Amino acid sequence: MQTYFEKDFVTIGYDQGDHIIIVKWKLTPTSAEFREGLNTLTTIIEHFKTGKVIGDTTHMGAIHPDDQQWSATEWFQSALKSGLSQLAFIVPSDIFTQMSLDGAKSQVVGEHPIAYFENMESAIDWLKKSSNSNISSSPSNQ
Repeated sequence: MQTYFEKDFVTIGYDQGDHIIIVKWKLTPTSAEFREGLNTLTTIIEHFKTGKVIGDTTHMGAIHPDDQQWSATEWFQSALKSGLSQLAFIVPSDIFTQMSLDGAKSQVVGEHPIAYFENMESAIDWLKKSSNSNISSSPSNQ
């Protein structure tokens, strides 16, 4: 994986072989850090011309409700315009992070290919097998 962006709170890289962007949150980001990470992700989607993204939230922690709303509305629409097509989350067993992700997902307007997984391998497999245009292939939870 080629690292494209790295800070104390997040690493964003590109897997050229699978044409997938991987976002690994290292700790709970501040509001400014969270938004910086996601805005950078939008730029990376455009740069690598791929809409397949894995968000590893294993170490992310809970996100403030204002940031959940911002990511689900403003950022998500911007990311879709930049080419986001599929989003796979690797979720921790931490109930607070799961609640943050559920809160953000519930605010996304429309149906989009978003899926949740327990490990990186399952997320990569789903992205490889899924068609960008076939939302019904998206599992709701794994």
